[in-house]
Amino acid sequence: MLTLTKDMEIGILKIDNQHKELVSRLNTVSSMGAKSISKEETVKTINFLSDYVVKHFYDEEVMQKQSGYPKFDWHKEQHNQFINDFQHLRNEFMKNGASAKFTLTLSNSVIDWIVRHIKFMDAEFGRYYRSLH
Repeated sequence: MLTLTKDMEIGILKIDNQHKELVSRLNTVSSMGAKSISKEETVKTINFLSDYVVKHFYDEEVMQKQSGYPKFDWHKEQHNQFINDFQHLRNEFMKNGASAKFTLTLSNSVIDWIVRHIKFMDAEFGRYYRSLH
């Protein structure tokens, strides 16, 4: 289970609130092996998560572009790679269901990426953004 710790707050309320929702949904998907969740509910959660990640990344990118964030292109590239990887994982789930491989990949790859991204890349943007306001 992923916990949003203090060092994962970047100091931009809108983004921090989106991170909280993202973590909550990731926890729902990653715990599906331990709980009896219907396939329909799992699909609904994965689809929401897929859409939410795109919206969240878009919101971050708009703020970065508007503020003249010097690492915008690199940050956007990281977002695009994650979206591609998540879509691949989503497609695997739609094809094979909640396999052990799916759950392991979700836990090891997706959650680890989110934590690193928030703690380092988003935190760096947060410092930059707050220095302007």
